[in-house]
Parts: sequence; C-alpha cells; structure tokens
Amino acid sequence: MCLSGFSPSKDEANLAGLVVAEMERLGYDEAYVDAAGNAIGRIRGHEEGPGWLLLTHLDHVDVGDEANWPYPPFSGHVDEAGRLWGRGAVDIKGPLAATVYGAAAARAAGPPPRDVWVASTVQEELGGAGAARLVPELKEQVAAAVIAESSTLQVIYGHRGVARVRLVFEGRPHHAALSRSADNPNYALARFLERLAVAQRNRDPVLGASSITPTILQADTTSANRTPGKVTLILDWRTTGESPEEMRELLEYLTRGMNVSIEVPPLWEHGELENTPGVRTEPDHPLVVQMEEVRRRVLGPGPRPGLWAFATDGRYTHAAGIPTVGFGPGDPTLAHTEHEYIAVEQLLAGARYYAALVQEKPAVR
Repeated sequence: MCLSGFSPSKDEANLAGLVVAEMERLGYDEAYVDAAGNAIGRIRGHEEGPGWLLLTHLDHVDVGDEANWPYPPFSGHVDEAGRLWGRGAVDIKGPLAATVYGAAAARAAGPPPRDVWVASTVQEELGGAGAARLVPELKEQVAAAVIAESSTLQVIYGHRGVARVRLVFEGRPHHAALSRSADNPNYALARFLERLAVAQRNRDPVLGASSITPTILQADTTSANRTPGKVTLILDWRTTGESPEEMRELLEYLTRGMNVSIEVPPLWEHGELENTPGVRTEPDHPLVVQMEEVRRRVLGPGPRPGLWAFATDGRYTHAAGIPTVGFGPGDPTLAHTEHEYIAVEQLLAGARYYAALVQEKPAVR
C-alpha cells in the first residue's frame, strides 16, 4: 500500500480507490467509497451495539519548493535510519495505513467485540467536507471516535477550534509625499496590532488559552509612492469556546476609533473564512483512560495524554456527541514541512496499538 502519493484536496479519488482495494484484499467485511468520495471500511464485531471509528483523511497540502526536500516528495524513500520520506508520510498516509492494517490484524485474531469502522475522508485540509458528510451517516453506529492524526504515539484529548477572520482598514489614498497619517490605513492597522499583542485571550481549563495570529496582509496599491485606500488583514484565531458574537465584540473593542469593517464567519462556515469548533474531552473521561491504558500495555511508558495544537476532523465527531480522542504515529511538527517523514518503527507501533484497542469495547459513560 502506498504511504505517500499524490492526492491533494479535491483530487483524492485515486487514493480512495487504492485504500478500498487494500481493505478488500485484507478481508474487510465491507469496503466502499461513499458519495462524498470518502474511503470507508467495516469489520463486523460479534456483539450488537455501536463500535469504534478510526478516522483519518486522504488529502495533503502542497509540497512547497521541491528543491528543499532531501528526497523527492512522492518517492516514498526509506533512509538508513528507517524513516519513510514524502508529502503525506505524517499527514496522513502513515497513520492511515496504520489504521487499515491495525484493524485487519485485529480481525485476523478473531472478530472484535464491536464493529470497527475505518474511514479516510476527503478535503480535511479545507475544513472537513468529507467528515461533515460521513459523521451523520455513522453516528448511531459509533460509540467512540479515534482521530488517527500524528501525535508521536501520545493520547490526545482535545484541540482548539479554528476561525479565520477578516478586517479591512479604510483610509483615503494620496501621494505618499503628503504623508497624511490620519488618512493612511496602515497606521490604524499598526495601532490595532499593538492592542492585539497585549489583549487578554479566552482561556479554557482543558484547552488552555486561545491564540489570535495575524497572517495574510494585503493593500490595494502596487505603487510605492501611493498610500492604500484599504488594507486587509486575515487573523488565524484558535478558539477555546468563543462564540462569533464574542469574537466580534473583542475585535470591535480593539479597533475602537478606527475606520474598519470586521467579518467574523458563523460557526461551521468553510472557505476563505471559516469557523469550526474544537474538541474538548475531559482528561479523566473513560475513553481517555482506556486508550492510555492500552498504550501503556502495548507500547510501554510514554508521554502523558495532552492536546494537539492543530485542528482535525474530530470537531465533527465531537459536535455529534461521539466521545472523541486522538492517537497516531509520527511527529506532528513535521506536517506541512519539506522535511516530512515517519519512522517505520512508529508506523508499526501505531498499527499494533489500533489492533489492540479495537479488541476491547469502547469505554464510554
């Protein structure tokens, strides 16, 4: 099975077919591509009742500058240290393969107690269109969701939400030689950024503090001697429970006295601007405890359960009321970089972990 191949967002069909074909070869009871393009497999358990969902995705981000890669980004090269290189090795074809083969290993040992669903969705990197379609269809058949994003084999009990917000600072264009600071929106932008840097962030006892990071900046001038009429700023807001109304209220406070328009997307918005909530599972939840016990038994001592810095499709399972916890092989700090690899040893450890986990009933309240 190819662990690193070409499957950018909205072009995942070939990989979905490959995943389903491998599930069929491994003896899954069901394997199919759904109407959204998600690759889905099912291993039937010997008891009635909702079971496990092992959830990954199919798409990957751009490779960046190929000259910066030590090996070609779609070569799947394994170096002398046992590291498999390539775009998608960590995010997320390595963990994807671990779920597919881990579940198959559990089946080979005898039917698990409950059904095991292994799913890999489309467009996760664009906000999760595949998961939005998948989760309602499987909700009643799933007792626990395991988000198999890379975590360096650490159990993960949550992550913050993500919103992208737009601010447009307006002024009056003029010849730069006149230097009318009151009419130049760059000065208002600078005052806002100073206020933002020291503004109090929302804090959650489980997820920690929100972060608000300026990212994209655009001005409506290409002439060095003409001031802009508009300066547009995009903020990456990692949320810990703020409502769109609360987000707008803070931005209005920080831009008081400025000529600015503020665009805060509603919850579950996707696109250039987005707003999706995070995952917040209590650290002492029975599922977290169960997954940590399995990790210690199968893999030995390791890091205590913690949080992801990034967002995942777990936001959809969590919002649907499905207990959601994360675990995956590979170092997540390598995702989206030109030095992306996964240690083969970790990949195999992840497969062993999933095989052991699904041989138990999901521990839920």
